[in-house]
Amino acid sequence: METQQQQIQYSEQAVDAMLQACGSGNIPLVQSYLNESRQHSNPPLAAALQDQKTGISPLMAAAEAGHLDLCGLLLTEGAPWNAVDRQGKCAGNHATDRQHWEVVNLLVDAGTKAELILGAAIRFNMQNGVADPALAASSESRPVGHEPCTKPDYLTQKVRYNAANTALLDEDDDAVMMEWERPLMDAHASIITGNSQKGKIVLNVGFGMGIIDTALQKLEPAMHYIMEAHPDVYKKMLNDGWDKKSNVRICFGRWQDELPKLMNQGVMFDGIFYDTYGEHFTDLEDFHEGVARTLNKPNGVYSFFNGLAPDNLFFHGVACQCVKLQLANMGLDSEFAACEILVKDSEWDGVRRKYWHGRDTYYLPIVTWNNGHLVKEHFGNVQHAIANNEKRDIGAVHNGDDDSKKMKTGI
Repeated sequence: METQQQQIQYSEQAVDAMLQACGSGNIPLVQSYLNESRQHSNPPLAAALQDQKTGISPLMAAAEAGHLDLCGLLLTEGAPWNAVDRQGKCAGNHATDRQHWEVVNLLVDAGTKAELILGAAIRFNMQNGVADPALAASSESRPVGHEPCTKPDYLTQKVRYNAANTALLDEDDDAVMMEWERPLMDAHASIITGNSQKGKIVLNVGFGMGIIDTALQKLEPAMHYIMEAHPDVYKKMLNDGWDKKSNVRICFGRWQDELPKLMNQGVMFDGIFYDTYGEHFTDLEDFHEGVARTLNKPNGVYSFFNGLAPDNLFFHGVACQCVKLQLANMGLDSEFAACEILVKDSEWDGVRRKYWHGRDTYYLPIVTWNNGHLVKEHFGNVQHAIANNEKRDIGAVHNGDDDSKKMKTGI
């Protein structure tokens, strides 16, 4: 709690003065406020102030005005990169709206570093029996849209397909998968088969409604592996005859158990797709270890359903950058193709919580082996099999018209 002295220091007038100084880029004045604040706390709380009415922070004010050096100072002094205002916008959103790309890149770097450190700490704590704080917090204290998507008890829940067969719902009426995803799944299927080539060996993790698996079957794969862990979904697969398809092998169980079995059998894949439900972000990271061991070289392609940080475009970009760096450490290059998608509000009728928040662009991951990595493994100068000639790095997609100004990942 703030002391009475701190409350006096951070009156409405004091907050306004700090925000005005940040908006005008007056570094000496901002520094004086920070120094004064440091007498009561270190790092200085003045760097993290937010206007009570608007939620605007010093970093947001500086970012919106494009003051690069000042943003760097505020970050160094402890300003949170991910604080949001009353409109749900962070500093990165404000900088993006004004097309201050250098500021955006600075904030992407800051966010990525912070998230990687936080993620490592959460993983370490979980390995030592300490729960992720995001999961430990009571769901009663936050809006439905801000509840964590991780559901450790999902596999023990009953799931149901709605009457129109347009959604698969869990016991909370949260959607596991929905029909509106079909165009995206068609695109993913094309990507992981090297631009819809037939005769591939493919793996899909997470059957759900079978949308991508139906698309893959149309491409006549030589062998089609499907991993599904939920017993109700598995029963639906059997009722629909998926076990009777000559080129399909169903692996019923968690991928954490089933994928090692295939590894031991020496199975390798030309294309891999990952779309599970209710898992923790560390599960995706662990799955990538398996991808690096089972994706064929040099032309294998991996993709996943990109629902990372779906409620904020800037946070989404930072999350994509974190994944990109992790995969790069395994010798894999990641690109993100911009796909137009329209999801009507009526699609969510009967669904408790949205997992897609009104954006009209979906950034489809295309993950292939890095040429340099292949050279090191004595494959020679191998060119990537580019699955889509128009694929674009997520960093090149922004709201401006000048493509010469590219963000690293802050879309």
